[in-house]
Amino acid sequence: MRLAILGLISTAVASSYFPVTGDYRPFGPSYNHGAYPQDFSVVGPQLQAVHDSQTAPTGLAVDAEHNLYLTYPRNMGQTPNNVIVATGFNDEQPWPNAAIQNCTDGQDLATCFVNVQNVVLDSVGQLWVVDSGFPYDYEPGTDALYGGSKLMSFDQSGNHLRTYVIPKQYLAHAMNANDVRVNNTLGTNGYAFITDESTNSSILSVNLDDGSVIRRLLNTSVVRADEKYVGSYDGNLIYCWNKTEIGYCTTGADGIALASGNFYWGVLASRRYFFIPQSAMIDPNLSDDDVLAAVQDPGQCASEQAGFTADDKGRVYILASEHNAIYYVDTQQSEVDMTVNGVPPGGSGPVPPDRYVVKTLVRNGMIQHADSAAILDGWLYLNTNQLQLSASRSLSVVQGVDR
Repeated sequence: MRLAILGLISTAVASSYFPVTGDYRPFGPSYNHGAYPQDFSVVGPQLQAVHDSQTAPTGLAVDAEHNLYLTYPRNMGQTPNNVIVATGFNDEQPWPNAAIQNCTDGQDLATCFVNVQNVVLDSVGQLWVVDSGFPYDYEPGTDALYGGSKLMSFDQSGNHLRTYVIPKQYLAHAMNANDVRVNNTLGTNGYAFITDESTNSSILSVNLDDGSVIRRLLNTSVVRADEKYVGSYDGNLIYCWNKTEIGYCTTGADGIALASGNFYWGVLASRRYFFIPQSAMIDPNLSDDDVLAAVQDPGQCASEQAGFTADDKGRVYILASEHNAIYYVDTQQSEVDMTVNGVPPGGSGPVPPDRYVVKTLVRNGMIQHADSAAILDGWLYLNTNQLQLSASRSLSVVQGVDR
């Protein structure tokens, strides 16, 4: 597996798709925190930088032509463009067009971007945008704007195909749509799965044929943050501050991967991840208790994690933000390369939860809170956005203390 990195970076190796003069493109001192590989012990292959962002990205997609798409959310303030396509190492343009980037007064919120969190590519070449529907200046504790919280599909030419508005009743408890993955083979026209990262948290299944939505696991332990969770970043403890008042991060279900017929997700303010058969998430005949009973807990993954992705061999990649790393776990026995609980490597069938072993794919100082990832042609693309350096998580920033 080769790795390409996108986002806020300092020393970059140019991508073959976006050539620059020379082998490296250095920037000034303190341009990026901890971006030098020598700052950390390095595990795994080298990283190759392919795009430099001036704003922290959360979502990314890479299409078959190696076009790179990024989302710049509005969780902490307005951004000129919500979704872009990279046109060079430092250059980008609004995608699919400039007009859709910012809703105007009186405009139907289902037709424009309010606060896009992620953009992903499905198996048939469509791009999907998930919009939380929370404007940058929203009042905390309120629900998302009806019509603004939605899922939109586009072809690779940027033509809008369809919008799936999240029904108003599912916006209760400040439902906060964050990540999305699509299985085009489920049901008649496929299903999309969306994580809700609110404090109560839940997971939504969207029938892409008729647009119906099911909300599952609301306010259960498998989607909620750990009680009084405290994370770590570059050796510093991370609290969620309210000015000088100590607080604890409560972000719920976040990253998603689809593999081996299962739906995998992680809870951001925790070190836990889970999975469940996709079939259970789309079955309207199952009760909430039935769905909760079907959730599998393979154990902790030893890190807070913002993003997941998976390859075609059933390997699930975990973006381990506390350790400047990308972890992985094999979910198919044929890919397992070690003896676990007396079972030798190789074989067939899915790996049972009690034999999941999380390993390190790469650890590098340039990975500063990897948020989203995608795989194409043997490359794993990831962005890095330094979320833990934001004001709400940094005591030195909030108090103005020079440390």
